[in-house]
Amino acid sequence: MNDKRKKNKSKLSAIMTGNNAGAARTPEPEPTETRPKPREKSAVGRLGAALHSLTEQRADPVDPSLIIKNLDAKLLLPSLAMDRAFELVDEELDSLVDSIRNNGQQVPVLVRPHPERDGFYQIAYGHRRVKACQKLDIAVRAVVEEMSDEQLVIAQGKENEERKNLTYIQQCFFAAQLSKTFTREVVAAAVGAGDKTRVSKLTSIIRRVPNDLIESVGSAPGIGRVKWEAVAKACEIDGVATRLRKSLSSLKSSGKWEAMASADRFAWLHDSAVAVEVVDGKLSPSDADAIKSRAKGANAKAVLLSSEDGKPLVETRGARTFKIVWSDDAQAAAFSQFLSAKMETLLEEFKREETQRQDKVEENS
Repeated sequence: MNDKRKKNKSKLSAIMTGNNAGAARTPEPEPTETRPKPREKSAVGRLGAALHSLTEQRADPVDPSLIIKNLDAKLLLPSLAMDRAFELVDEELDSLVDSIRNNGQQVPVLVRPHPERDGFYQIAYGHRRVKACQKLDIAVRAVVEEMSDEQLVIAQGKENEERKNLTYIQQCFFAAQLSKTFTREVVAAAVGAGDKTRVSKLTSIIRRVPNDLIESVGSAPGIGRVKWEAVAKACEIDGVATRLRKSLSSLKSSGKWEAMASADRFAWLHDSAVAVEVVDGKLSPSDADAIKSRAKGANAKAVLLSSEDGKPLVETRGARTFKIVWSDDAQAAAFSQFLSAKMETLLEEFKREETQRQDKVEENS
């Protein structure tokens, strides 16, 4: 008897005996919903998701590799690239130490197993928190994740970009360091550059301004691209850097330099460099002549405005000082009041023109 006939006979027998349960058709399982595979998150995104899950006490499982661990602070070593370069004094570190002492470490750091030293870890971000914990001699709350070199520096840069806590010259140095090892695309992602052109502008400052001058100034908080670009342009003139070093050495010897804040140090460097470019253009060949020329340049007079009969009305004294030299005292006083009333309008006009000029420079770069 073939299989088909056997099967039919079995069904008939079941019906006749009233036992047709075995013949009941097994229902087909309902089709399961096919969900698209979630897109892989970056190290920063995955850490954020894990923290959110822990904070909200969600039932969703957390990636075991992103569980916060307590690590010995001595085992945490710096990243591949320094991002907080030229920081003479970290004024905020003491307050961070006090905060962690009183409230604990609220935000974990991100690290990876060190690729060259067994048992150690390499910091992607959170260097200041690690320093604070080292000062307190306590464990560091950290998330440990396997990351490539590229993923590590991008996570490091992403954290800096979100916190907006790097000065412009620190961004330049960070980009210059990364450019020695990584592709332009990786550097652009790490420094948050919208295009690769900005990477060139950042690294250009480091190439043109001598490193010892930047180190002497420090991180220069509040100083942006326009003023650093002016210093870089001046430093391209042959002999300018040497001359600036001599003047800087004199300030250091007098003790005045140490008393200045980093932003004030930059103001001196900027004004000195720009004065050389505007007044001099070229430097004297000998050191002694260079120093004399510097003093002469700072006090050089140039007629800015004259009357119809050719008499000087306003003169410049160096790069920063204007003097009304109108011979008629009443007219000089009236003109001074007139200028004072127009200062805010002139400043706004200057800002507009400066922005337009910088936009043209960027377009042509």
